[in-house]
Amino acid sequence: MAGNDFETVIGLEVHAQLLTCSKIFCACSTKFGAEANSHTCPVCMGMPGVLPVLNRQVVELAIKAALAMDFQIAPKSIFARKNYFYPDLPKGYQISQFELPLASSGHLTIPLEGKKKKINICRMHLEEDAGKSMHRQELGSSLVDFNRCGVPLLEIVSEPELRSPQEASLYLQ
Repeated sequence: MAGNDFETVIGLEVHAQLLTCSKIFCACSTKFGAEANSHTCPVCMGMPGVLPVLNRQVVELAIKAALAMDFQIAPKSIFARKNYFYPDLPKGYQISQFELPLASSGHLTIPLEGKKKKINICRMHLEEDAGKSMHRQELGSSLVDFNRCGVPLLEIVSEPELRSPQEASLYLQ
């Protein structure tokens, strides 16, 4: 097959950390680089009987980002449990938005070869991050740091409209 028989089509799902001092559903710190498992509590660890409380600043920052990218802000959005079992997810689920995301139908404009190209973004939603697996070859084992559990993320999903690695790089920047 000749090298030009295929068309490059790229869509990206970007997870951007919202810069808050506390996590999305609890008051634990989001400070990076702390001692492993020092920024956890019963809520972000999913202990029985705890109830998450949404961090207002997370929503405010997400709405500001959505407005900056000309999104339609949903009058109602819903969080749900996305179930999966990985060692870095102590609850066995991630709190995320799917059916009714925070915002939809936005766009970014990137500079491309002296012109501007509009990249459509289908959705933007909030979710919590998982923990971090650390594989220690010298110990012959893996460890888990749960400090990132509950760190607020903004997931931004573009339409598959990027046509080169250069365009993808410009979009990400």
